[in-house]
Amino acid sequence: MVVKSVRGRRRYISFAVPPSTTRESIIEAVESADPRPESFKAITCAKGKAVVRCSPADREAVTAIVCSMDPETRSLRTSGTLRTLRDADPDLRVPQKKKR
Repeated sequence: MVVKSVRGRRRYISFAVPPSTTRESIIEAVESADPRPESFKAITCAKGKAVVRCSPADREAVTAIVCSMDPETRSLRTSGTLRTLRDADPDLRVPQKKKR
C-alpha cells in the first residue's frame, strides 16, 4: 500500500441524488466545471446515492459542483475512508468479489 505522503490524502463524500442520476452525469458535471478539480473520481452511483473521491483541498468545490446538478442533490457525509462511509450507510455497499 502506498503511503499518504506519496499518494496524498483523500476524502470520500456521499450524496443523496435523484434516482435518474448516473455516474457518467456526475463525471461530466465535474469535468465541465471551471476551475476543474484536479483529483476527482466518481466511485459509485446507485439507489439514489453516490460516492465521489477527491483531495481535501477540492472537497468544497466538488461538493458545490455535484450539489448544483439538481436541487434534490445534497451531501450526506464526508470521510477519509470508503469503509467508514459504507459502514455508516449500508445502501453504499457493493457485492464483494469471490476470492479464489
